[in-house]
Amino acid sequence: MDADADALHAEAEKLYQAGQLNESAAAFEQARTEFAAQGNEAQAASVANDLGVVYYRAGRTKQSLHVLQESIAAFEKLGDVKGQAKATGNLAQLLNRSGDKDEAEKKYARAAELFHQAGERGMESDTYRALSQMQLQRGRWLESLGAYDRALAAKGGSRLLRLFLQIPLRLVGLRR
Repeated sequence: MDADADALHAEAEKLYQAGQLNESAAAFEQARTEFAAQGNEAQAASVANDLGVVYYRAGRTKQSLHVLQESIAAFEKLGDVKGQAKATGNLAQLLNRSGDKDEAEKKYARAAELFHQAGERGMESDTYRALSQMQLQRGRWLESLGAYDRALAAKGGSRLLRLFLQIPLRLVGLRR
């Protein structure tokens, strides 16, 4: 029953907060299995997303990559755009930290688009800011400005700052 799976999920979260990553991963794995066995695919996908984060934090990058991709596919199948956006954002972060910068940029952009579709403007803005920061670190100044402009636009940010940011974008033809 859901109560057992919910209890396992709550225990996994407590263990994660306490920094006990391997124990947390085991509890998340059990919770995911329970939710899936009960046919609660939405909760199983959510737990898989959490598990992907724990795997990454525990240094289990390949497992993290695999479970996050499964989570994205499950959310897509369920039509859960917000869940898909969160898992895609986590995957982007994993790829960025693992050194696959090109793929990480694509995933950050995709996550931001999905957050936009889900009406999650704050998360859309945060995702564009992460993309902007990554591009800035890679020396891609104009792309970084464009992503930061989108972050401000998503949150209805400062009009004056947005106008200022658009000057270089207009000079190179990226904005009209």
